[in-house]
Amino acid sequence: MPTHGKFWPMMAVVSFALLMDYFIYGLIVSLVGHDPGHAAGEAPFGLAHGGYAVGVLAAAPLFGYLGERIGLKRTMILGVALSAAAMALFALAPGAALKLLAELLQGAGTAATWTAGLSLVARHHVERRVEMMGYALMGSTVGSLLGDVAGGALQYIGGERLPFLVAGVLVAIDAGLRVFVVPPDPGGRQTVAGLGTLLADASVLVSAAAVGLAALAWSVVDSLLPARLAHAGVAPVLIGLVFIAATIVYGVCSPLVERACERFPLRKVIAAGTLAMAVALPLVGVVHGTIAAAAAVSVVSLCYAFMLDPTTAELGNTVDRRRMSCYAPVYAVFNVAYAVGMVAADVAATPAAAWLGFVPVLLCVGAVLILAAPFLWRKA
Repeated sequence: MPTHGKFWPMMAVVSFALLMDYFIYGLIVSLVGHDPGHAAGEAPFGLAHGGYAVGVLAAAPLFGYLGERIGLKRTMILGVALSAAAMALFALAPGAALKLLAELLQGAGTAATWTAGLSLVARHHVERRVEMMGYALMGSTVGSLLGDVAGGALQYIGGERLPFLVAGVLVAIDAGLRVFVVPPDPGGRQTVAGLGTLLADASVLVSAAAVGLAALAWSVVDSLLPARLAHAGVAPVLIGLVFIAATIVYGVCSPLVERACERFPLRKVIAAGTLAMAVALPLVGVVHGTIAAAAAVSVVSLCYAFMLDPTTAELGNTVDRRRMSCYAPVYAVFNVAYAVGMVAADVAATPAAAWLGFVPVLLCVGAVLILAAPFLWRKA
């Protein structure tokens, strides 16, 4: 199956869709933090983050099923429709209950977009699947950075309505791209015979574990490091540059990850990335200064790519090995696993950092990764 040419526009649309998903999430979280109707502190973030994660966990299995029944293109369109509804509801909602509903809808939109988007990449890019997955996933990291900054900045520049106007224009562009650029699904109804056996495949289960571990490791850094740097007197713009540097590293290293996966079995690359992440995480807690922090986070981002890119591709490879075409269910598993990793970071690692400190939490997460690596090496 072709890996370039006419499918590059589709790749760009998927990457932009993942960018928009995390952009909207970051925008909403930042606006919740600035909302005078909410109390200051961790509660607003916890409400927003919790609603989003619950939405992903609840909706991912549904869209794993619908992706095969109604097609990946329609599922992508449903995803952007849910995101638009979440933005509209959040803009108009008078109270916390409706804002929580908006986060649930956004989580459901994420489940639809990621399940269908990654399935499209897997379907149309077989020979260079690891590299293409890396480019697609880079969109989410860019969107996360932009969303975190945009909410407060746009509100400061133009008041409460400007963030929603900007987001609305971008969502409209996103919707148009999904409708007019994403290729139509193959004719006929996709079979789901043998789906239970596929989802119980050891490669799917262990890949899901690797995805959850990668999400846990990155989420701990992403959620705790900015506050640590701010406490040390680092300006917000420099904190943003730290993560921008890490995002660039993630994108640039996608071909490197692809080459490693061509030379070595995927399970060895994933396990090596997991061990490297275990070593890299404590570096983030011991370095001082903006440049050192950027270097440490960039190393973590590199390790994250070696964990996540081949794991995401392996889910599609498992479908191919069974001579099936139902990619959506395995990428629904991806969504569930990633959401579980995010929730674990939020409900366990973040409170533990307040009690034990940042570096001990990083060491604990690193220990979990070290214990998991041999299992990934043998079974993935």
